[in-house]
Amino acid sequence: MLSDKYNQNLVKSKCVKIDNFLTEVENQKILASAIKLEAYFEKSTISINDPEFRKSRVLYLAAISKARISNRIKLVLPQVLSKLNHQIFPISKIEGQVTAHNHGHYYQAHNDNGMPEVAKREITYVYYFYQQPKKFSGGELVLYDGKIDNNYYTQANSFKKIAPINNTIIFFPSRYWHEVLPVNCPSKIFADSRFTINGWIWRN
Repeated sequence: MLSDKYNQNLVKSKCVKIDNFLTEVENQKILASAIKLEAYFEKSTISINDPEFRKSRVLYLAAISKARISNRIKLVLPQVLSKLNHQIFPISKIEGQVTAHNHGHYYQAHNDNGMPEVAKREITYVYYFYQQPKKFSGGELVLYDGKIDNNYYTQANSFKKIAPINNTIIFFPSRYWHEVLPVNCPSKIFADSRFTINGWIWRN
């Protein structure tokens, strides 16, 4: 059993999930575009010098994400912030990228605004899309609870696990520690990947 002190310091993670975020036509157009642009996906990198920390491929071209996602995010954001009990804030930008997780890909536990250059990332979003029937397993998003340690927000041991569901979007505060569990894609074909448009809503 957790101690009373630990329970008092524990901050339960919250997220908002919206099913059928885009129309079926929009969802399929995004998927077709991502598959067509396979050659432009780059090996993902991170700020720390550890090549084993993250395995995926990323498309930094903005056209896919900005055209169909950003305006929809702005429309739902007030309700999302309300459900998260998060204060409304002035938006400076909505950043986005397309990520493909194929066989053996993952992303170890991290948060999205822990470095000075990204400190104004306020809300993280993850939009899932992929071929159906689904050709992969795994790839769940793990959202860790937090704890206050010497006035710092750090990762707790407890967590919730969220399965990737096609045409669903997840919102959560960027300070949350989270990870992507390994993906099993037996075909190893790019088009069979777990695709996301993922990004961050920045405050001024």
